[in-house]
Amino acid sequence: MSLKLLGKQSIIYGVGHIAVRGVTFLLLPLYTNVFSLQDYGVISLAYTFLGFMGIVLNYGLDASLLKHYVPAEKSERTSILTTAYVSFFFTTLVFSLLFFQFRSQVGTLLFDDANPEIAGLVAAILFLDTLWSIHVLILRAEGKAYYFTTVNLINVIITLTLNLLFVFKFQWGIKGVLLSNMIASCIIFTTTLPIIFRRISLSKLSWIHWKKLMHFGLPFLPSGVFAMILELSDRYVLRYLTDVGTVGLYSAGYKLGMLMMLVVMGFNMAWQPYFLKKEVQDRDYITKVTTITLTGLGFLFILIILWIDTIVTFEIGSFSPIGSEYWSATQIVPLIALAYIFHAAYLLQLPGVYLLEKSFWIPWIRGVGAVSNIALNFLLIPIYGIMGAATATCISFILMAVILFMVNKRFFPVNYEWNKILIIGSTVFLIWLLQSTYEFSVIVNLLLTAAYPLSVILFRVVNYKSILLLFTKNELPQN
Repeated sequence: MSLKLLGKQSIIYGVGHIAVRGVTFLLLPLYTNVFSLQDYGVISLAYTFLGFMGIVLNYGLDASLLKHYVPAEKSERTSILTTAYVSFFFTTLVFSLLFFQFRSQVGTLLFDDANPEIAGLVAAILFLDTLWSIHVLILRAEGKAYYFTTVNLINVIITLTLNLLFVFKFQWGIKGVLLSNMIASCIIFTTTLPIIFRRISLSKLSWIHWKKLMHFGLPFLPSGVFAMILELSDRYVLRYLTDVGTVGLYSAGYKLGMLMMLVVMGFNMAWQPYFLKKEVQDRDYITKVTTITLTGLGFLFILIILWIDTIVTFEIGSFSPIGSEYWSATQIVPLIALAYIFHAAYLLQLPGVYLLEKSFWIPWIRGVGAVSNIALNFLLIPIYGIMGAATATCISFILMAVILFMVNKRFFPVNYEWNKILIIGSTVFLIWLLQSTYEFSVIVNLLLTAAYPLSVILFRVVNYKSILLLFTKNELPQN
């Protein structure tokens, strides 16, 4: 895969990932104008649990499946996928059934909601989402970006339609949100199941392949758990130290800041298959991709911090994109967005860990991030509230990126373009400082928005012709 193809597939995967995760942005105006802080807090806790358990039920096998499936021959791919999918199916089924059996107790403990129907819907969503995520993982592994994006767009359309019907028209509240998700997940699971059926054969089940997959994948289980603790524990710490309403307020702000995360993860979907095909000694591509990626994310950060308040508080009659009760949540958006820029810096450094098969470093690094996040949450939330939680998240992501850099410096050194990265960081920081110090008019915000790309071009951080070539038939320059 060339750099040009990486760029194009990053855009395509980005659209698909932003679509499936971005549905929460599209629904945010509905939720924040319909639900109280308390009810939205319950919804946030439910989806926090789904995110956490989605990682646990993959137990690193998804990362290992991608790692071994991509370079394998067709005949071996059948055995690898069959073995992995059977393992996924049975472990997910057993957990979901146990969860459903004790749904009343779990609902009260985790969601502050004693309604067993709510927890039952969560169990169904967990089963369906865990399995259909493997279906689309295979599309990624085979480079079928358009197919992947189509599936995600269909999921978005169904979810949006059902939410408008169940939540807005029928006013089924929290139940309507989860029922919409469950039906959408069921449809996507059913329609993508042929992807798996055409590629597996039970006669190809292999104990040897299962052990090989688990040997590489198991270190990703604690790392995945730590990653979810890093991203999601703040909600539960907030609930413990404050109340569910504060969780609702924080979650709304976090959702807005997660626009950066959607772009980062869209890029990562193309990035992993790309670097898995590279040789260990080939590292120049990391330098080029890092500079281009950080340049793009820097511009997105500028757009977010300059325009988020204007967008959120824009009113048409009595309606605003975000309910007025949630407007104060925008204070945490810059910190959350910055956290995910450092998450991108972490992801950009993963080739060394994967290609040298040193996956044992990942749980240690993410463990440091998780522990620091919990500790900082307990330290900062009592003093600074939701800003303390956002600060804890940002610091933890920075720590992970720095630690992985130190590890790679020893085992997999890369010659980054530090002068260009310094220009990017300095420009972003200066604009952020001005924005946070003064209240500017729309005209000044437009000038500041234009200042970033102009500075990037002026200081030759990125060759703009390389960006234009993404949309032509020519190849990107390699030097």
